[in-house]
Amino acid sequence: MKKIAILFLTTVVFLTTSCFDDARVTFSGSLIEFQSAITSSLAVGKTYPILNITKGTSIVTQVNLLARQSAQDVTVRYSVDRTESTAVEGTHYVLTDGGSLVFKSNTSTTTTNIETRNLATMDVVLVLILEGNETIKPSENYKRIGFRIR
Repeated sequence: MKKIAILFLTTVVFLTTSCFDDARVTFSGSLIEFQSAITSSLAVGKTYPILNITKGTSIVTQVNLLARQSAQDVTVRYSVDRTESTAVEGTHYVLTDGGSLVFKSNTSTTTTNIETRNLATMDVVLVLILEGNETIKPSENYKRIGFRIR
């Protein structure tokens, strides 16, 4: 009787668990995002964070690639959101990388390189927006980040 009960329970367990569908979800897109936009709180009334930067220093912020790593270097673009920014190019900052970011081969991160000028007499805000390229699009939730230059 014991053998029959064990056989019955084994059969029931096998039949009820062997037919589950594979529920894993695999991301197959190609996106870029600002790391600080993920890890920082949103500014009041904005859809992006605003981080404080001391004037005269460099703005170096990480950009993540959410895609399969490429065997070749991949270039994406970013720009200044002129409607949200109060900082003036040449007066308050210089895009030393020209608004181009390069993901070196077999990597998933890169950084911006922006020099701030020590000329600002009052706080200004610089807002960056990721543009991507033909195949890599910016993440809608994490494509903007602001910097208050103090």
